[in-house]
Amino acid sequence: MAIFILILISLHFVFFTLFKKGKLNLMVSGIIMMVLAPVIGFSSGALFLHFYDWSSG
Repeated sequence: MAIFILILISLHFVFFTLFKKGKLNLMVSGIIMMVLAPVIGFSSGALFLHFYDWSSG
């Protein structure tokens, strides 16, 4: 969960700096975040289940 939050926060800062430089619209960055958030969440959850030690309980 922490990895998911860190990735989303870092994407937010990247999109905001691109907006400040005039290279990306905030509407487009919001749409990109809406598309990427479920993908990143599913991937981090799948990695958690993959690396979980099932024998520990």
